[in-house]
Amino acid sequence: MPEIIRKFLEKDRAQLLNLLNDTQAFTPTEIEVALELVDIYLTKTDQKDYDIYSASDNDDTLLGYICIGPTPLTIGTYDLYWIAVRTDQQGKGIGKKLINFAESKVKENNGRLILIETSSQEKYEKTRRFYESVGYQLLSRIKDYYKIGDDLLVYGKYL
Repeated sequence: MPEIIRKFLEKDRAQLLNLLNDTQAFTPTEIEVALELVDIYLTKTDQKDYDIYSASDNDDTLLGYICIGPTPLTIGTYDLYWIAVRTDQQGKGIGKKLINFAESKVKENNGRLILIETSSQEKYEKTRRFYESVGYQLLSRIKDYYKIGDDLLVYGKYL
């Protein structure tokens, strides 16, 4: 089933909620924040903080999504806020295609650096390995950032 990467649409929102819940990778608060960004993107069409793209199949089933945006007060730096792929589609290259697509969009906008913030918790190990597999390097670590024993890890890739 070939994937299509396109702008995120209102009809994707319900599928996204299911996708985020089904991965069991995100807390309810994290899902709430992800949906908050989606709602900003969908309702404030003049905003320039977030770009969100969907990977879908030919039947318009949401397979994954990515949310990126320029980092405030920087020139050429972008944040990768969210990326998620349906559990039954993980390991099939969809995440890599989403990252490559996002990187091409950043380059089109004269972007030079993409940063990703994540947690040091063990449940994010698979995610961190994915970032490394697509060329992101650990740039910094802030000990006990989220809570005691949960460090902030910042991955980055210079384009």
